[in-house]
Amino acid sequence: MVSKQELQLTYSSLPTEKLMEIIDNKFGYTEMAVSVAFEELASRKISEEEVKNYKSKQIEKLNNYIRKNISHDLSLSQKNLFYFLFIPLLTAPFRLGFKEKGFKLKIKQANYYSLFGFIFCVLSTLFLVQGMSNLFVAAFWMGGFIPAYLMDEFFNRQRQIKKLQKLFGQAETEESAQEQDA
Repeated sequence: MVSKQELQLTYSSLPTEKLMEIIDNKFGYTEMAVSVAFEELASRKISEEEVKNYKSKQIEKLNNYIRKNISHDLSLSQKNLFYFLFIPLLTAPFRLGFKEKGFKLKIKQANYYSLFGFIFCVLSTLFLVQGMSNLFVAAFWMGGFIPAYLMDEFFNRQRQIKKLQKLFGQAETEESAQEQDA
């Protein structure tokens, strides 16, 4: 266990912004760590301008997170790609790129379209085995994209938006409570 003196020594070398992050994320740290961060910030006599800059950076981070998880969904061509090329080995580079850039919604949508593409491909194969015509089987698999797309737009994506709105609403509530305390 880290002693208070060790924390004070460590925190004295941290930038002011990092100390503010510790206080903002107080549930991610021990009570002693938060109190040492408070003490260190109090000893630095931070200006209002520094606090405003920190808050604006946090708001920008939150806005980026929301944009990446609501506004930036897969394009129609990407949705088709994941639907028809559902094999993970073929789509892994795209998913990895989304993960590196922090696009959680795109990753979830890629998994969703790959799953639907696989299901409709299996159903199409079963129809083919049953003796249905090749044209019908191909049309069924291609046509399966339409219900997948509609379900994504009206259920899957809306669920993601509601989850983020709850998260965003909690953040606003915490922020207004902190402003009232100040």
